[in-house]
Amino acid sequence: MREVVIDGVTCVVKRRRSGVLQALGYLLRYLRALVLALSCKLFLGEFPRPGVLLRNGLAYEAGRLRRLRQAGCRVPQVWWEEPGLLVLEHVGDDLAGLVRHADPAQRVQWVRALAADLAAFHAGGHWHGGAQIRNITLCDGDLWRIDFEENVGGALSLPLAQAYDLFQLVSSLMALRKLHDDNLPGLGKLMLDVYFEAHPAPAVRARLQRLARVVCASAAVLRPVAGWLPGRDVQGFFRVADTLRTLY
Repeated sequence: MREVVIDGVTCVVKRRRSGVLQALGYLLRYLRALVLALSCKLFLGEFPRPGVLLRNGLAYEAGRLRRLRQAGCRVPQVWWEEPGLLVLEHVGDDLAGLVRHADPAQRVQWVRALAADLAAFHAGGHWHGGAQIRNITLCDGDLWRIDFEENVGGALSLPLAQAYDLFQLVSSLMALRKLHDDNLPGLGKLMLDVYFEAHPAPAVRARLQRLARVVCASAAVLRPVAGWLPGRDVQGFFRVADTLRTLY
């Protein structure tokens, strides 16, 4: 994916090339999806069929974007589509940098806005599948959503797909690069509180609580042996567990 300027207009170009390596990649992704599906069935009670999970890519994304725009959602317009190529409207820069460089008070406002925006999106009966902060942009004062290649919601129930969106949003905040904030656990809890205040959704809360138990149990086992590691992803995982523990 890259940004290009065509006739003075910035757009986003996404390409996917076919070939032997792509076929091999599909096999590896199928095996990965199968492992994830079995884990999901074991811990969360649903079995997302790997074949459905892998019905993704540029054509799938283009279809989702068109349907979401028809529903009034703030997503990029599809300007051109052909096999292996997608040209999309540019809808601003991702919010990660703004959150990272904001002062503490402004960061709280961004967290509130992110949570409220996801709650409104879900209240409309939608799911994202890639709800990390890097896939939320700011354009003309509004939050927009990008990157809809993943077919999570096609393989899971809507409540679990939405719970997964919220989990992704919280996780991406806790593991944001170069974000030094002593109030990170508080920001994670704030994100959950704002979301469920705007969109109570008992079924979503129940699925997220079940996911929280799995994450927290894993953290309890891993913290004694890995809790001291300084890595962003490692510490982000433990911060996510601490945040989700507030759900129960």
